[in-house]
Amino acid sequence: MFGANKKGQMSLEMIIGLVILLVVAGVIIMMLLHYLSPKNMPHTQEEMAVRDFKQRCEIYCKDGTLNYCRYYFEGNDWDNDGITNELVKVGDIVKWQACEDRIYCFLVVPCQRYGENPIEGCAKQLCNAYKIKYKNNLTLATEGVLEEIIPTTDPVCSHSLKSIKPQDNWMYSYFNKYYGTEDLCHHYIK
Repeated sequence: MFGANKKGQMSLEMIIGLVILLVVAGVIIMMLLHYLSPKNMPHTQEEMAVRDFKQRCEIYCKDGTLNYCRYYFEGNDWDNDGITNELVKVGDIVKWQACEDRIYCFLVVPCQRYGENPIEGCAKQLCNAYKIKYKNNLTLATEGVLEEIIPTTDPVCSHSLKSIKPQDNWMYSYFNKYYGTEDLCHHYIK
């Protein structure tokens, strides 16, 4: 009598185990289908490039170098509308207009390492780096930063960028050559 009861209990445990296994397998399959569905996958090479760019920015944010401040999107159609090197709005928290050939990490991906405002944080850190390179010559440091951080290489987009009000222009607001009587690096390093 005890042997039959034990066999029944083992069968019941095996059935319960199989049901649990099927439920877990179903959840895993649903998760895979969700993440691999066409609507969650990038549709074009440019969308994949934007996704890769943002991931690289997140890595650069954590790597302890200034790559986060220097790295920019190497494509020319950020919004994937077929029009290249146009002025587009970028950013999650604050929207800035930028030319599609020079969208820097600090415009798109927040980075706590550079403070609440990563654009300003990058301007300060780049000035500090060039200050060291040029042995405390802040005028040369300013020139170094401005040779590295440029808003675009496209003349048409450059013209469009200049038409934006200064307070809405990221380059003018944070990487302007002069702030009153001070140059860029004198403004950030006091």
